Amino acid sequence: MAQFMKKASNYGLQEFLEIMGELSQVSTKKGLLTRQQKELITLGLALYKNCQRCITIHSKEASRLKATELQFGHVKKVMFFMNATPHGDSNLWHDWVVNWKDYSYSKVKERRQLREMLALAISIVMQHEKQIKLHLNAALDVGISIEQIFEIVPLVMLMDGAPTLSQIPKILQCYEEYQQ
Repeated sequence: MAQFMKKASNYGLQEFLEIMGELSQVSTKKGLLTRQQKELITLGLALYKNCQRCITIHSKEASRLKATELQFGHVKKVMFFMNATPHGDSNLWHDWVVNWKDYSYSKVKERRQLREMLALAISIVMQHEKQIKLHLNAALDVGISIEQIFEIVPLVMLMDGAPTLSQIPKILQCYEEYQQ
């Protein structure tokens, strides 16, 4: 992953295409996240971006990997929640956070982990610093490692491209603050 980030910092079109090809290969391999988790996260990003071709591809692949209807439902609900995010200094932010925490909490650790990873991925696409901090902290609280979080970044890059790179310093800053 570090080699991709290093290459991405000084890319031109050809280099960018090479990086995207490498990221595509990384995203299809099992790492710290399972293939099913990666597909569900990518499906959520596709839904958020409203990419019909991507939705079809990642729905089929998640189904092939035995994702359940309950998991598909969680992906859709997370996307709906993220679409309802208050922007700017809205007075609704606190209420949104309370409602998100009510929804996100689950006695089943894997459900909450998926919800927080997906919400973090979407918040990176949104470039929403409050959301990034909220979901990064929640993901870490529920046992997701920083290494697992950085397995999400290639998925976001595949769906959103270069703008993702601008969010990496925010992710690192939030992680440093979390550790203090």
